[in-house]
Amino acid sequence: MTANKTESTQPSSGSDTTKKTYETFDYPPSAPNANSLPGADANTAGGRPPQYATLTDAFKTIRLEHFKEVHKKPCARESFLTAIGAGFGVGGIRFVLGGPVFSACSWAVATFTFTSFGMYEYCQRKRKIEKSNVRKMQEALEESKKKKIVEQVKKREEAHKAREQAREEVQRSASSSWAFWRKSG
Repeated sequence: MTANKTESTQPSSGSDTTKKTYETFDYPPSAPNANSLPGADANTAGGRPPQYATLTDAFKTIRLEHFKEVHKKPCARESFLTAIGAGFGVGGIRFVLGGPVFSACSWAVATFTFTSFGMYEYCQRKRKIEKSNVRKMQEALEESKKKKIVEQVKKREEAHKAREQAREEVQRSASSSWAFWRKSG
């Protein structure tokens, strides 16, 4: 979206036209930009340009231990068991109803795949909601504890004030009963 206002000038020969650009709303795509210069994303303090990860680099990070411990991940066991049952059920029904074996297996694998993804996401969502509810309950419990502490402090202060008032009244009554003897003495 470039809008240019140009003015053509006719040279004295009349065969060559030159254009002057007075206004440009955006930069042409070939304009040098600090972010588009080669090496602009590299560390200019002597670093090397970043190496971008490839698919083979990603596969090199996968270890056999990851597959041995997949059942320990939250929601993975539940989603796999549900998906295995659903895939077996759909594939079996497809086979029993007269479908070819390859078609029944394809349905079973597709059902397993989509059910495992769906159940995993469903389980993760439930866990997130549960964590949120637990956090809210903890906050409410902390708030109620704070209220109880504040109430206990208020009760202690009121009891302390009541004791102080009772002590002052006892001192006043004691001093007023001795006042008679002090004046006459």
